[in-house]
Amino acid sequence: MKNSSISSASEYRPKDFNEMIGQDAIVKTLSNAIDNQKIPQALLFCGPRGVGKTSCARILAKKINDLDKNFEYNIFELDAASNNSVEDIRNITEQIRIPPQYGKFKVYIIDEVHMLSNAAFNAFLKSLEEPPPHVVFILATTEKNKIIPTILSRCQIYDFKKVDNNSIIGLLSKICKEKKIKFDDNSLQIIAEKSDGSIRDSLSMFDRLVSFTNSNLTIDEVTSNLNILDYKSYFDLSSLITNKDIPGILSMYDKIYNRGVDDVNFLNGVSKHFRELLINKLDESDIKDDLKIKYKKQGNDYSDEDLILMIDIVNECLINYQKVNEKRIHTEICLMKLASLDSIKKKNSLIKTSEFSDEAISKEQEVNEVLQVNKEENKLFTLNNDEVSSLSIASLNFKKSENIEEEDNIELPNDDFTDNDIRIAWKKFCDKEKVNGNNNMLSLLNMNDPVIENNSIIISTINKMNQKEVKGYKNKIQAFISKELNNYGITVDVSLDEVKQKKNFVDSKDKLDTLVKENDNISLLINEFKLRI
Repeated sequence: MKNSSISSASEYRPKDFNEMIGQDAIVKTLSNAIDNQKIPQALLFCGPRGVGKTSCARILAKKINDLDKNFEYNIFELDAASNNSVEDIRNITEQIRIPPQYGKFKVYIIDEVHMLSNAAFNAFLKSLEEPPPHVVFILATTEKNKIIPTILSRCQIYDFKKVDNNSIIGLLSKICKEKKIKFDDNSLQIIAEKSDGSIRDSLSMFDRLVSFTNSNLTIDEVTSNLNILDYKSYFDLSSLITNKDIPGILSMYDKIYNRGVDDVNFLNGVSKHFRELLINKLDESDIKDDLKIKYKKQGNDYSDEDLILMIDIVNECLINYQKVNEKRIHTEICLMKLASLDSIKKKNSLIKTSEFSDEAISKEQEVNEVLQVNKEENKLFTLNNDEVSSLSIASLNFKKSENIEEEDNIELPNDDFTDNDIRIAWKKFCDKEKVNGNNNMLSLLNMNDPVIENNSIIISTINKMNQKEVKGYKNKIQAFISKELNNYGITVDVSLDEVKQKKNFVDSKDKLDTLVKENDNISLLINEFKLRI
């Protein structure tokens, strides 16, 4: 590379519309406006940084004046980031009255216009709405959402887009050939991806890397300088994940971590790698690019469902990354989840089955209760064995009995458990209700310890009202404990303890006698303190 103090971003700044990269629609629109002599007097160029907004504004200023020399006298540039006061706008308002010395138009380019203060915007409104015929305003911004609607309504808006990677690679390749810089295609691909659609960023990065590599851009040197991983690393990691080699994965991540690679960049790279595997796997066209062939080949090791789930796991890790303290452990858990995909799928399937079971139990209970009420109210619904209405509650029960064999075929988990396991699950349920603030139900559940008989949990209550309330909670208790013990053969029953029902005492003495029988200590207290009724 020739010695030069001029950066590539300045040296290769577009000087004509045909040198603009990645903004073909805007170039065509402006060229047609110039050819038809329909130049708008207020334009707003908005879009990401480094995509050619200011360059396009300068080219437009030159074109509409049809000047090759001295056209700079017709261009007035203002940086609104440092000149955002009302006084700065008033200076422009005074200047626009004077016609240009050369050409037809005076062009005012206001960069980062969203930085103007509200007072400056208001002072600018009249000039922008009714400028002199020899004035054109071109406003440029990276944040259109911060510009007040009254300004937007007075401008013809042009939305610049991010430049695609292929266009950036083409420009970098052209510069390398002109300056005789050695390079490989993958190194330019990395630079283009890292620049995120910004030509200026890609050229600044390119200059730095050319100096670092002494004009020899290789994939190893580029990734080392940018502190990112090369494609091979992600392919190797993906192979370890395919083989479920968790020790190998953790060992590889340890080396990556010690290299100082940022975890967020690493996880984004993992997510992007699986995305590329999925996209190239689904691509039916004849792929000739060597890198895409590798993606397509490795993508065949995974199902589409697995790749989507893996991308979701990595993205969930990224979402929660800033919330955790042990970020390295958080990243390692994400990688181990990727290697344990079968277990995660099985767990998700089990959760869905459990939800189905809870819903089925709830619906069955609801139908049974409705049928029981109807029976008690003089049988408002009459069942006829020969003919059953499809709209009646009875028909639901009838269809349920028809499909009982089909429901019985559902295989739900039935793991072994001990009485102690049930008591632990019972305590967890009570703790959960306490956290949720269901204190009334919690007090009813804590009145008596549940009795365990085989696969049944029997909850005792002291009166019919309490029995009815706990029965309404029965399905929730059963679903929770079944899920905790991974056994869906467990049943919950609510009984009425006749012995503990409230007794109607004849008088105070009768009540005291009953208490003495139940507790000998009461008799001792009476004798000790010589109490009497």
